[in-house]
Amino acid sequence: MCENEAFYARYDNFPANPGHIEIVPKRHIESFFELNESEILSAYELIHEAKDILDEKYLPEAYTIGINDGKAAGRTIDHLHIHIIPRHQGDVADPRGGIRRAAPNCDPDTWK
Repeated sequence: MCENEAFYARYDNFPANPGHIEIVPKRHIESFFELNESEILSAYELIHEAKDILDEKYLPEAYTIGINDGKAAGRTIDHLHIHIIPRHQGDVADPRGGIRRAAPNCDPDTWK
């Protein structure tokens, strides 16, 4: 899809939505917190480049961007990857809370 010196973008093997991609470091690391400053900037640049491609091809109204950093957070592949998921109104019944809904007992109806 696209790449730079430190990262490449690829379509997710099990996409949550059409166009779901992953930004993957070329250097083997497991955690976002292992990235150095230069790598963080490279990741950010590639995220924007991939977003431009997704904007043109999938016309999303929004994005969910996330990292499952550790097994307790749901990581199943022991190599860092940043999920970029194109989103559209109505793709889930109730998107309130977004990424917070990944944790139990996170009901937006209880938020005041």
